[in-house]
Amino acid sequence: MNSGFNFFRKIWHVLGLIIPVTLYLDPFQGAFDLMYATRAILVTSLGFFLLGLILLEIVRLTHSGFEAFFYRYFGFLMKESERKRFNGTVPYFLANLIVVCFFPAEIAILAILFLVIGDPFAAYVGSKYGKHRFYNGKSIEGVFGFLIPAFLFSILVLYLFTKTHPESFLSLYDHQGFTWTPIVIVFVSVLVSCATEFFSNTTAKGLIDDNLLIPVFGAIALSVLSLLYLDYTPMDFFFDPNALYIER
Repeated sequence: MNSGFNFFRKIWHVLGLIIPVTLYLDPFQGAFDLMYATRAILVTSLGFFLLGLILLEIVRLTHSGFEAFFYRYFGFLMKESERKRFNGTVPYFLANLIVVCFFPAEIAILAILFLVIGDPFAAYVGSKYGKHRFYNGKSIEGVFGFLIPAFLFSILVLYLFTKTHPESFLSLYDHQGFTWTPIVIVFVSVLVSCATEFFSNTTAKGLIDDNLLIPVFGAIALSVLSLLYLDYTPMDFFFDPNALYIER
């Protein structure tokens, strides 16, 4: 398989936008009389999907016949190097599960966007226009391909938060009026995610790679910076998963 830009693979990952969009729209609000129904449904769905995916990958990696069958029909979504390790969809959905389960909606949405927007743009720009390469084969063009779209989409999300959830800790307005603080927090967090993508390697037989690390480190950066520069407590930037199935 081509180790450069894989259009179908990136489209598959971009479909992950359904998770932050669902978190933002909260379409299952009040379902099953749960306080956090949408989040509970997402976490449960992601958990079952991830478990099934891991089992499927174990079978693929241990049975050559099934591996050949799988690769014949789904190989276009994979890298050649993934034939002997877990494919990138596993850490991708693991990252989504972690940030949705442990971080507030605003941070989970932004952290996932860092990956589903920044990573495909970085791969496309780097493979098509990358001329100034670093030691690891990545390019300065790819770095900007990550930074600019991820930051611009994040600003759009901040605007939407401000319009629909003015009480959000990442609202662009506080009691004194317009504030640049959320924009700066997001920009630095995008830088952290971009650096994570740049330096990340694939380890643990494919379970740990940039698909896992970008959203997790992005969420941590957003949380720490918000804690340092916004007037909130640590619990405002941590979601207790024990509350997932609490009834209203």
